[in-house]
Amino acid sequence: MARFWPIAWMLFLATANLSAAPALKDPPPKEPAMFGEWLRVGHTEAGMSVAPDHEAHHQMFSPDGGWEYTYGGRQGSGGGKSFVINPRQSPATIDIHMGPVGRVPANWRGIYKVEGDTLTLCLVTGDRDRPKEFESTADKPTTIWVFRRVKGKD
Repeated sequence: MARFWPIAWMLFLATANLSAAPALKDPPPKEPAMFGEWLRVGHTEAGMSVAPDHEAHHQMFSPDGGWEYTYGGRQGSGGGKSFVINPRQSPATIDIHMGPVGRVPANWRGIYKVEGDTLTLCLVTGDRDRPKEFESTADKPTTIWVFRRVKGKD
């Protein structure tokens, strides 16, 4: 009986320490990839809402850095377009080129976010400062495009 109490006491302490240990945290959910095909559902230019096109506007981003777009099923100007993203920035950044990266400067620079099946791009053209937030006003003449992920037969 003399041995029972020290062993019972040690088991109690070991169990108490295990329950008091902090739980392992789940890793934060991974941001959904922007790769794939997207259909434009919103467009703001310098703070003004732009009426929807009569033709569907699609953008395709591939994991190898290729970028294409179509209007009404017709391919956008020329091939070889590209993009570069940096998802580690806050907010994540994107540069879109009308040719191969390194051969042409970025035509659009901006930020992006993916929330579920929605992709939002906030862009400027030329050498203007990259936007820091998803905002478009007369004073901050950015272009904001909102896209919905294309699934199946969209």
